[in-house]
Parts: sequence; C-alpha cells; structure tokens
Amino acid sequence: MNPADDEAIRRERLRQMLLMDALRRRDVRGVAGWLRPLARANAARGLVAYAANADEHAARALAARYPTVQALLGEDTFAQVAARHWREAPSSCGDLARWGERLPAALADDERLVDLPYLAEVARLDDAVAQAAAAADADAPRPDTLLRLADTDAQQLVLRAAPGLALLEGRHPAGSIWRAHQAPAVHGQSDAWAEARAALAEGRGEAVIVWRQGWAVRVAVVAPAVAAFVRSALLEARPLAEALERAGDAFDFAAWLAPAVADGLVLRLDLRGPVPEFP
Repeated sequence: MNPADDEAIRRERLRQMLLMDALRRRDVRGVAGWLRPLARANAARGLVAYAANADEHAARALAARYPTVQALLGEDTFAQVAARHWREAPSSCGDLARWGERLPAALADDERLVDLPYLAEVARLDDAVAQAAAAADADAPRPDTLLRLADTDAQQLVLRAAPGLALLEGRHPAGSIWRAHQAPAVHGQSDAWAEARAALAEGRGEAVIVWRQGWAVRVAVVAPAVAAFVRSALLEARPLAEALERAGDAFDFAAWLAPAVADGLVLRLDLRGPVPEFP
C-alpha cells in the first residue's frame, strides 16, 4: 500500500469518527469542514433526522435483547435509555444485533434508576437469555454415557453442559422478576408477580441458571448448593468428585441428575484426560 492510500484510509477513519461524534453530540460543527458548501445549510437538519433514525434503531435493537428491561421501564423511558446508551457506548462493529453488551453496567451506574435497584441484574439475565439463544448448537445428548457412574471413579468423570449455559448470582430476585414477565404461567400461579413480590419484600437474592434445550431457552431459579455445583461441574468442567465436594452436603446429586438430563441441562458424561470416549 502506498503513502497516498494510507493517507486516504486515515482521513476516512477520521471522517467516520467525527461523524459518530457529531451524531452523539447532535452538533454538526465538528464535520462542517468535510461537507460541500451547498450541503452545509441543511447539515444540521439532516443530522437531527439521521440521529433520530439512529435512536429508533437503537431502541429496537436493545428491546430485542432486553425485553424485560423494556417492560419494567416502559417503552418511552426505555427509548430514552437506549438513545442515551447509543450516544455513550455506540456499536464498535456496525452490527446492531451484537450491540448492547454494556447496558447492564450502564444501568447499574445510572443514578436516575436508583428506584429500580434490581434492573441491572434483570438486564444481565435478559442478556444471558439472548446469548443462549444465539449459542452454537451442541452435539446430540448422550444419556447412555451416564452408565459410567456405576463403575468409574468420580474423579475421572466430567459432566458436559448444554449450549449457552450461564449462571447469575445476585442480591435481587432477577429470576422471579424475569419469569413474571416472560413466563407468567409458571407453576400455574394466577398472580404472576406473587413470587417476585415475596422475594422483593424479603430482600432475597437469587441464583439463576440459563441454558438452551433444543431451540428453547430455559431459565431456572436454583438453590445456592445447586448453583455451586453447576458452577464447578458444568461451567468450570471440574471432575465430578471435586464438584460434589464444592457443592457440599446440601446438594443431592441423585435427585438433581435425572431432571437435569431430562431438561437438556446435562448432555453427557465424559472421561477425563486422554482416556477413550464412551463407545
């Protein structure tokens, strides 16, 4: 590449950077020098229209990724949050479908949302659900590999998890709040908010696991002992014996395993190290 090409690339990058800055600040002065004389008169009006269009796209993109946050804030407030987030943390890759990973942290730091202290945790859960939905497909489940439990040292066994598995542990009942919005028929409750209200009144935090079963994303609120086991056995892929020790006596592995396999959380049981795979 010759020096002229290098300079052209540098100038184009600078132009795009100035344009993004102008959009965020709603101020055309930073790019006026790049505009043709006849275009300068209409630049401010065009910039406002372009920025408004960007705000609308940002709101739609974030709503697809954070539907529960939108439901909690309401469409108008959420649109304002999305527009502000677009200006403060714009997409770095140009793909709005992949934008918004920093929203939970932004919500946690936003003093205007102090009346909703659980909002950032709900946002993290929304994001985990979106990531699980987009996770790569896993191999077909192999429940037959569980036969290894009968004759293999637990120190040599490792459980393999479903795609998109995530564990979220927080100070607020994010799982119950999420289910009140996204799965209101859970447990057959006529009042979808009863569980969430009770947890909020008690100041109870929750551990939540997210995974994909086939095409469906599953969300479950679990006990601390189950969360400790999932973290060790499935997320960190520790040997089964070590994961059981970390979970403690409160965890009932025998009672947990069958539903975990039926729900697609556990796909198979592998042998550690270079030992041949299950035939």
